[in-house]
Amino acid sequence: MKTARSAPLALLLALGAGLLAAPSAPAAAGPPSSPAAVSSVGPAAAEAPLFESTVLATSGQGAHTYRIPALDTLPDGTLLAAYDRRNDSAADLPGNLDVMVRRSTDNGRTWTAPQAIADYDGGVGAGDPSMIVDRDTGRVFVFYAYGPAGIGFFNSATGDADDAVDSLHADYSYSDDGGVTWRTRRITKDIKDPSWAGMFASSGTGIQLSTGRLVQQYAFRKTDGSIWAVSAYSDDHGTTWKRGNPVGPLMDENKTVELSDGRVMLNSRTSSARTRLVAYSNDGGITYGAPVPDDELIDPTNNAAILRYDASATAASPESHWLLFSNTASTTTRHNLTVRMSCNDGLSWPTSKVVEAGGTAYSTMTRLKDGTFGLLYESGPYQRITFARFDPTWLGADCPTDLSHPKLTARTAAPDGPFAAGTPASVEARVTNHGHLANPAGTATLTLPAGWAAAATAPLPAIAPGATATVRFPVTPPTSATTGEHDFTVSLRSGETTTSATTRMLVLGGSKALDTTLAKDFDGTASYTDLTPSLPDVAPLTRGALTVRFRTTKTPVAATLLSASDTTAPSTNVTLSLNGGVPHFEARVANAYSARLDGAKSLADGLDHTLTVAVTDTGTVMYADGVRIASTATPTLFGQTTGLDGMWAGRNVDDGGPQWHFAGRIDRVTVHRAG
Repeated sequence: MKTARSAPLALLLALGAGLLAAPSAPAAAGPPSSPAAVSSVGPAAAEAPLFESTVLATSGQGAHTYRIPALDTLPDGTLLAAYDRRNDSAADLPGNLDVMVRRSTDNGRTWTAPQAIADYDGGVGAGDPSMIVDRDTGRVFVFYAYGPAGIGFFNSATGDADDAVDSLHADYSYSDDGGVTWRTRRITKDIKDPSWAGMFASSGTGIQLSTGRLVQQYAFRKTDGSIWAVSAYSDDHGTTWKRGNPVGPLMDENKTVELSDGRVMLNSRTSSARTRLVAYSNDGGITYGAPVPDDELIDPTNNAAILRYDASATAASPESHWLLFSNTASTTTRHNLTVRMSCNDGLSWPTSKVVEAGGTAYSTMTRLKDGTFGLLYESGPYQRITFARFDPTWLGADCPTDLSHPKLTARTAAPDGPFAAGTPASVEARVTNHGHLANPAGTATLTLPAGWAAAATAPLPAIAPGATATVRFPVTPPTSATTGEHDFTVSLRSGETTTSATTRMLVLGGSKALDTTLAKDFDGTASYTDLTPSLPDVAPLTRGALTVRFRTTKTPVAATLLSASDTTAPSTNVTLSLNGGVPHFEARVANAYSARLDGAKSLADGLDHTLTVAVTDTGTVMYADGVRIASTATPTLFGQTTGLDGMWAGRNVDDGGPQWHFAGRIDRVTVHRAG
């Protein structure tokens, strides 16, 4: 540690133009040369994909742990990487944390030795770096949280005094010589509302808008414990800083990106869902609309990165609509680091590539001067700070470049639930336009399984960017169809684009062992329907299907739709339920599961839904509204579960404990025998 860095705060404040003084903006250095233009990623497919990586820091070597990557590119192409050196433990502030910087002048192949730009003694720490490069002046900013001894995010006091010793501070270091030398400044008074408690820079990378405004994201905690996001911004190259209006609650580390139309999109981690939250600003990050989930960007409550593919692209070029996004694409744990690509300002993310499938965590990205991309991330997940460089070919980027080549995808579904042998139904083809322009009208053709009616063709309308159109095809399964899954292929033709997608869907054959129309509201505490008289017809079935049509807005820990159990034994049952609103199926004897299936999305939205579990010789599958959501290779139904002596809609009964009543409406319950 460098004790010279630990001068008393009063002395630092007295230094005027020194460490903590507001710096004057450096003279503009003239426009930097533009990154290599990429007019279309299609031709790059003939080139060998580029992916290379190197480790910048390894936990246990020189410090207990290295965490929290930040990364940016200077106008001359120099790469700057920053991260935490956590000397004594892996924990966040408070603690002995320093901010380290390394430089590369060869696109990340080699790096200078680590340099500490924030390094204090006496229990003081600094961490969570985020970087912005001012393209007009060349100045680079590294924002981070300064923690007085014993102070971290969750015990930081309110107030905005720059000399407070009981609260986190908003500090940054800045360099005007490409990251060789650094000075430090504090902006707590400028950007913190005194009613806020803990506040820290959202680590990774900030942005500079096309107007020249610098925007750095922060997360802060109110006294009620809620976490909010806010933008700090400067319109004079960092001479002065202001705060925008908070957006939240239920926010956390968050990032921003400027879209092709000049709006700013905020993308945030949240503990309220297993997806990212997104909000939009029309005034350069000062105010934002209400955050909404982006269901396509799943996330296990982790930091992430979002980046313009080419910030120099003009509004008229396709590249101006392209974005990259990196995070651990999982709803459970921090693993499966993935880079995604959007062709339409984040409305959809059709392209993705896994960087590292194992344990990974925070990540951040930058575009390099040669048009490739740099990714700095936590691997192991906290064993290494790794830099990776990749090109569009490795990512598999294939955004459309003109109207004659739209980027379309199709997903087929059975909107009324699984097909029943001999019963007229329909197939929906949900076609999404992932491009930045509306596609020309075309055709959609459905190819049916062998033995069904001939393929049908329907008009495909023009679809706005990011929008989805639904094309319906009437179908009737043959009366001889047996229970099982069948392939349905939809082929699209629009302009010069021809593409197809095959989806497996469920058909129910065989007679019904149970068919009960309930059309009944359940109160979630006492109401249920006793179906035990039908149990003799249902209990022997080892193959077949059970289906429940329902709607609800409630999300208790468990809400039973249909259950058969041994009421005298513990945890012996066959149950279809909503657990926290998410579909769940289980079959078990004495708490030993023979099958257990879980969906990924809550159906407690007040709409009508149909859940089906089908068991064939090849396994057990679960469908929601005609779409397959879970499966297992183990075939298990009522007949594999011994001792069943009761069956109910709306509750589950065993030898004691909760009965997990359902709150909502159940319209119909059916059980099919195998065909």
